[in-house]
Parts: sequence; C-alpha cells; structure tokens
Amino acid sequence: MENSRTVFTQISDFLDYLEKDFAVNFAKSDALADLDPTPKFPFLCSRHYADLIKKASDPTALLREILPTKDELKKVDGFVDDPVGDLPAGKSDCVIQKYDQRALIVSTATCGVRCRFCFRKNYPFQNIPDVARQVSDWLDTHTDVWEVILSGGDPLTLSPGDFRELVESIAMHPSVTTLRIHTRLPIMRPDLVMQHFELLRELPARFNSVLVSHVNHADELDSESATLFAQLKFSGWTLLNQGVLLKGVNDSIDKLTTLCRKLFSQGVLPYYLHQLDHANGVAHFEVDDDTARALIAKVRTKLPGYLVPKLVREIAGEKSKTPL
Repeated sequence: MENSRTVFTQISDFLDYLEKDFAVNFAKSDALADLDPTPKFPFLCSRHYADLIKKASDPTALLREILPTKDELKKVDGFVDDPVGDLPAGKSDCVIQKYDQRALIVSTATCGVRCRFCFRKNYPFQNIPDVARQVSDWLDTHTDVWEVILSGGDPLTLSPGDFRELVESIAMHPSVTTLRIHTRLPIMRPDLVMQHFELLRELPARFNSVLVSHVNHADELDSESATLFAQLKFSGWTLLNQGVLLKGVNDSIDKLTTLCRKLFSQGVLPYYLHQLDHANGVAHFEVDDDTARALIAKVRTKLPGYLVPKLVREIAGEKSKTPL
C-alpha cells in the first residue's frame, strides 16, 4: 500500500516533488528554516497531500501540519506523553474506554500521515495481529456498549480483509448499534478509502454509521474528497468533522469560516474544534483559550449555528469533552 508512488518518507524527496521554485520560496519561511531533518516522530506524507499543497491558496498552513521542526524538541511545562489519559483508560491491548457504554478501538498503528500536532505521537503503538478477536472477546463481557469507535492510527489503512474481519467481529454483538470511524484518509489517501467502499456501502444497513473526518483547513478538501463524501452520504453515513485549532494553520476567522462552509458544501457538518492536546512536542501549535473563544464567537456571527463547531478540550479522566 505504501510505496514511492503514494507516500513520501524522506523530507528531501517530498520537497523535491514540490518543485525547486516552490521549495526555494518556502525556504525563506520560518518553518523550513527551522526544519528538523531527523525527527524522533518520523516524517510521512502522501503524494495526494503534496498535490493539495501544490494547489493550495495557503500552502504554508498545510506544510506546517506535516513538516517536522526543531520546535518539537522543546520541553514545555504541562506538555506530557499521554495528555488525554489513553493509557490509564486502556482495557486491553487495543480497547480504550473513557466514556460510559462506548469503546474506542486502537485498530492499527498505521496512519496515512504523521501530523506534527498528533496527540498520540508518543503513544506506544503496536500492530495487533488478532485485534478482531480481542475486540470480540472484550465485547462479549461488555454487553452495555452501544457505540464502537474505530481509531488508531487510521482504521482505513487496514487491508480490506482485516478491516472486514474487525467490522464483522463487532457486528456479532447486537448491543452495538452505532459504528463510528475516525479518519484523515479522505484528504490524505483517498485511494485507501476506495479499497473499502464495498463494505462501507453495506454498513449503514447494519449500524448507525458515522464517519468523522479530521480536516483542519479548507485547502485540504478537493474534488476527490467531495466524491468520497458524496458516495458515503448517499449510502447513508452521517458525516462529521472534528478539527484542531492550530496556530499558523487555521487560527483566523476567515480560515475557520471558509473551512466550515467548504465542509458543508461536501456534505460534512463541522462537529468539534479541539483545543490542542498537550502532548510533548506540539506546544508551538497552541492557541490560548481566550483567543480561541474570541475566534469562535466571531465565527458564530458569520455562520448559521449548525455550521459552528463546538470548541472543546479533552481532559484526562473526564467523562466527556469539556466545552470552552
């Protein structure tokens, strides 16, 4: 699935692909001048996302999301390896349960990109060969669970066979009526989403099916994401988006309103706008709470209420997201 035609694992190859003129121009910016060529959290970006950057009206914002910088090496008070309390909430190698009657499955360690602001960048990921069996065994003894959330990594990076096996292991449990998938692949690797489309079309007849995309900037959406979302919506999926408020990426009224409107034009409702999770190595993306509240208040004056995402923070140990 991953090869030189679809992904970049070397920063130099990625910058070369963006063409010399573009790379030279961008080299004047702080982001590239402060580049970390050998990051602890390795670089990974899809060719599709590189093409989005080439076409972007705001390429610096998209580059900031995926290029590692030396800012990631700074230790900042209050920023830790497990900011949202995933590890204490672990119920097995692949099940996390923080909220009543819901469970999150860490289905894979594989992603379609390594976002520099990732809250799980320090998570002790492992690919579990028998994840479907583990999930089924756990659900056998937790018959109150009505929603299962597939996360990771990115669940849609699983092979079609492994993804189907995981879904079927969940479908065996009648208590589970809602299946939710969290993914960044519609904007990173639409080719990997398409390999699952036969099964994805079937699922709304078997579950209340919810797909939560992770889109932070309007330039990440294109005709391919529009086609994917349209087909999912036609099949009966509920489409939501949760983004992260990121300094230098989307921390302006215009960028947020443009994102919300473009999501809606592709059939996706803005859902959450997360304040940054305080993972080690991400502090340079932080927007303070007062600024965040002011931004959302102004967005509320520009958009109808159904297009205004809820500004929230996840706090370790809390039983829900905390509105701000």
